[in-house]
Amino acid sequence: MKTAAFEEKEYEAPLYNQLALGNPHVWSPGQVFENHLGFDHGLFVSNPRLWQLLGRAATVGVFLNRYNWDFIWRHRPRRAMPNFRLNLFLQAKRPNYYSRSPRHVRVAGINGPCWSFTVDANQQLALERVAARLRTRALVAYASPAFHRESQLYAHTTLGTVIENSTFPEATRLTGHSKWFYNTPGGNGVANPEAEFSEGTPLFEMIEQLRKNQNEPADMSGRRAYEELSSLSKEIISSLDVKSGLVENPRVAIFFEEIRIIDREVKQFEQIGEPVRVFLYVATFARVFNLEWFTIS
Repeated sequence: MKTAAFEEKEYEAPLYNQLALGNPHVWSPGQVFENHLGFDHGLFVSNPRLWQLLGRAATVGVFLNRYNWDFIWRHRPRRAMPNFRLNLFLQAKRPNYYSRSPRHVRVAGINGPCWSFTVDANQQLALERVAARLRTRALVAYASPAFHRESQLYAHTTLGTVIENSTFPEATRLTGHSKWFYNTPGGNGVANPEAEFSEGTPLFEMIEQLRKNQNEPADMSGRRAYEELSSLSKEIISSLDVKSGLVENPRVAIFFEEIRIIDREVKQFEQIGEPVRVFLYVATFARVFNLEWFTIS
C-alpha cells in the first residue's frame, strides 16, 4: 500500500472547479447569495490616505471576516439560478493505492489494484446525521480520485476529467465503517470492516435524481431564497444539537462555538441582517467539517 503522490488540496482545486464549471445545475453559494440578497464582496481598504488620493471619503460598511469569497460577481448569468432548496456537500479525500486488493476486499468482489480512503469517525457520525435529516434536500458525499500519480492528476486537470475519474460514495453508505475501497470511478465499492460490495451512482446522476425529486418548482424571488437558506441552516443545527448524541464530538463543539460567535457579531451590526446570519451558519458547517458547499438548481 502507498499513499497518493499528490496532496489532498492539489486534488480539491481541480475537482471543485470542474464541478462548478462542468454542470449547468451546480453553483457556488456565494454567487447565489449575492444575486438574491444584494450583498457584494469587494476590497476592504481602511487607509485614509488612499481615499484622499482618490478624492473621496472612506466608504462606510461592515467587514465580514467569515464572508471570505475570492471573487466578485457583477453580472446576472443567463441560466436560471438556484434558491438553496437543493444542496451538495462534498469532502475530498486523499487515497491509498494497493497494487493488489486486500484479501477481505477480494472476497467481496474487487480484484487486482484498488484504492481506499479512511473516514474520521467523529466527522462521519455528524455527516450521516445531517444527511439523514436533510434526506432529499441535499447530497452529503465523499470524493476521492481513482488515480494516485501526480502525472495522472495533471493530465485529468488539463483534460477536465477529474470528476469522471473519481469515486463519490454518499456519507450514509459508510455508516458504521472506517474505510472505502474502490477500483473504478463512480459509486461502486466496498466498505470496511464488513466487506460487502455496494453499487452506487455517479455524482452527476445523483445530482439529476435530486433535481427530479423536487416536490415543487423553484421560486426565484429573493424572499424564497432566504426562506430556503434559513430552513437549511435550521435543519443542520437541529441534526447536530444535544439530542443527536454528539455532545462530546469535537467538531460539533467547534461548530456551536462558531455559531455563538456569529450570533454575537450579527447582533452588533444590525445592517448585516438575518440573511447573512443563516448564510454564515451553513458556510460554517461546511468549513468546520471540511466540506465544499454547492447549491443545485
